[in-house]
Amino acid sequence: MKNILVFCFINIVLFFVAVSCKESKIYTDVFVRQPTGTRLEAMGAELDPHFFSQNLTRNDGSKQSDWQYVVERVKMMNLQKVRVMVLPQWYEPVNDNNDPHKTDWSKFTFDSPEMQSLYKVLDLAQEQKMDVCIVVWGCPVWVSLVDPKYSHVKTCFMADPTIKDAWITAPVNYDEWAENFSTLIKHLIEDKKYTCIKEITPMNEPDGGPLLTSSEYIKMARILDARFKKDGIREKVRFNLSDNTDTRTFYLSDCANNLADVADIFNSHTYIFGYDTPNDSIFNWEKRNVNIAALAGKKHLVGEFGSNMCVGATRQKDIDLYARGVLMTRLVLNFLNAGAAGVSYWSLIDQYYGRDADYSQMQQLGLWKYIKDAYKEDSTYTKIQRDYEVRPQYYSYSLLTRFLKPGAEIYPIDLNDDFAIGSAFKNDDGKWVYAFANATDSLKYLAVNNSLIDGLFDIYRYEEGTLPTGDQMIASHENISIKSSKLCIALRPNTILLCRQR
Repeated sequence: MKNILVFCFINIVLFFVAVSCKESKIYTDVFVRQPTGTRLEAMGAELDPHFFSQNLTRNDGSKQSDWQYVVERVKMMNLQKVRVMVLPQWYEPVNDNNDPHKTDWSKFTFDSPEMQSLYKVLDLAQEQKMDVCIVVWGCPVWVSLVDPKYSHVKTCFMADPTIKDAWITAPVNYDEWAENFSTLIKHLIEDKKYTCIKEITPMNEPDGGPLLTSSEYIKMARILDARFKKDGIREKVRFNLSDNTDTRTFYLSDCANNLADVADIFNSHTYIFGYDTPNDSIFNWEKRNVNIAALAGKKHLVGEFGSNMCVGATRQKDIDLYARGVLMTRLVLNFLNAGAAGVSYWSLIDQYYGRDADYSQMQQLGLWKYIKDAYKEDSTYTKIQRDYEVRPQYYSYSLLTRFLKPGAEIYPIDLNDDFAIGSAFKNDDGKWVYAFANATDSLKYLAVNNSLIDGLFDIYRYEEGTLPTGDQMIASHENISIKSSKLCIALRPNTILLCRQR
């Protein structure tokens, strides 16, 4: 009975706070600041094309019809962009010839099982009008193709044979690499008619290892640029360059200083921020990236992000936690407040990247899981209720992908707090969206000042214990009117609040 009375009291207080800022003294004025000057390009995620070629061929219980989980959830999320991995042997298992300047198209296997799996992702992107960034990751030193005709192919012909301790290398011949990449994009755009392909990134995290030093990367990018121009496709895609990891900002600087005439945009990845990282550390990291790119006259994206609780490349210990949804939102709002043009979360779904891979190699950083039986040896297995079960962050990230639209102006809202943050977005239709993440244990009553708007806002809350079940999105169950240019809100502890103008 006591708990019920406390619950009722709290909700009565929240009601009166929402009614009018003038009727309460417990709220704090916060202000919509000047816009960053960068409009939002997209809220995206990684969706690598292994579902049909690797997962279904494992014979572990997954079915072709399971792809509908991806299709339907992408639709509900209103996902705007996908970053998509491709490997060169999928379509050129053996070198077409010894002259990279003369392409023998008959030697390319554009109908391979791996390419068919890629087409499924691109078909979805095309249907949903999502943008696609194609990333040819590098040259694998170990290859296993689905088509038995190419079972003899054990390594990518462009891989560096002297490197034995890595699964992927830089190409040993940049002209062959340029031919391989350009032929792929030419096929996808001109033969397959995919208008969704807007960007390419040559190699994933080339600074790691490094696969390429920055000077080598710059040389490779210029050769690639020249080949795309020769093949008449350079104006059809943007070059999204650098793709460096979080602490190697020098790599981004070198690329910005030497590839301003080649790059269309730059991006970096980050996995160094966690629950004890204050906002200014996150903000300053991205602000530096934005400033470096601006010196070259370009924008900057966060091409991958997650938490710092990494266990190898395939796990993060907090992946199933409710709190991760708050952290990921806090990261995104800091990136955007610092001037980022967009973000891409790693990654959309749990999946295997090789049909022969063991459980430890399954990528488990998705917004939802794979089939339940795949997790049998995991301590979390008994807690999983169903195949393709969503994680809490599915609901939090979907709030952003649903309501933050490409083209939106971005306005920081300073909450003067190390672990709570806010942002305002003015979409192209003139409607405003406020997004807040509160990673503290304190209830915050805020009066959001913005003289540019009035009207009614629908309120969406990401709160533990009240999340939807199954695939359903978070719904609005309350609304608040602007009073004297102020929107009075209650930002509850360890929650996300999104306010959408009607």
